[in-house]
Amino acid sequence: MSATLQGRPAREFPAVPRARGAGAVVMARCGFPGEEPYVREARAFVRSTLALCPALKDDLVDAATLLVSEVASNAVRHTRSGEPGGRFGVEVVHRPGAVTVAVHDEGPRPDAPGGRPAVGGFSPDAESGRGLAMVEAVSSEWHTAPMPGGRVVAFSLDPGAPADGAAADR
Repeated sequence: MSATLQGRPAREFPAVPRARGAGAVVMARCGFPGEEPYVREARAFVRSTLALCPALKDDLVDAATLLVSEVASNAVRHTRSGEPGGRFGVEVVHRPGAVTVAVHDEGPRPDAPGGRPAVGGFSPDAESGRGLAMVEAVSSEWHTAPMPGGRVVAFSLDPGAPADGAAADR
């Protein structure tokens, strides 16, 4: 499957942690238009890709689906990916018992304060603002890193690791 993000071939998507050793497999990549309805398509893409891995437990697949929805929604709402003609990409990496999902966006909007995804405080009554807190709480680790033409936000789910959200390069 060949996908593109801003006209770049999928093989040029950088900054995704690669599983090393026996059984390491990059499952799939796909690009999407930067519009809200395509967040649902990104969820379906992750779920259908992970369905090819029958050894994965349902709760791990459900968590990956939930978290990709949060990160892809952020890409559409808060980055240039959500501007007219914008795109975002999703990559799913499976290794025995664990999954890493990365969302590639087109970088911060010029008017974005700070421009870097971060877990912030939120009100319990707020209708939004919990996405990265959820990623931190559910994933075994997550990180964000710049890439040419944008950035990547990636998270890993490993049932053997504590879900403390420990992240590198936040």
